[in-house]
Amino acid sequence: MPASIKLPLSLNFRSQVVSVENTLYFMRSDPEGIVSYDVASGMWSQFEIPAPLHLNDQALAECSGRIMLVGLLTKNAATCVCIWELQRMTMLWKEVDRMPNLWCLEFYGKHVRMTCLGNKKGLLMLSLRSRQMNRLVTYDVASGEWDKVPSCLVPSGGRKKQWIACGTAFQPSPTAVA
Repeated sequence: MPASIKLPLSLNFRSQVVSVENTLYFMRSDPEGIVSYDVASGMWSQFEIPAPLHLNDQALAECSGRIMLVGLLTKNAATCVCIWELQRMTMLWKEVDRMPNLWCLEFYGKHVRMTCLGNKKGLLMLSLRSRQMNRLVTYDVASGEWDKVPSCLVPSGGRKKQWIACGTAFQPSPTAVA
């Protein structure tokens, strides 16, 4: 790690790494922001970017070459999903959309956890989980449309937790080297 990167480096590993062109982006939690690594040049950069207020769970996602922050805004017992885009000129988060309020009522008073994946075609897939429910939702960035995937019930009485969407989105390449 070069001396220009502020240490100690506290990366947020609850959010996956995203890749846009030749650059990897990591969430940073102290101070809040992003650390990037340009694979082609070998250069590291860091950006202090304040997180939106009342954000308690978040994930980076790449969507059509854009860096998105998808998170749960929680105030009192109300929780809502919100989407921001990183403005590369100002290095600030700009709110893009919020899940419809009627849908957010389903999360009221529940401890909801979230994972999110994006793809090259502009679609975000969110997995929202609590002890009482599992919900898979998609969001089309271009059209601003939210869509619920049909309900998925958590088996009762079992010890296993059901995770319906987790992992890392990627673009397959025959020249990739691990």
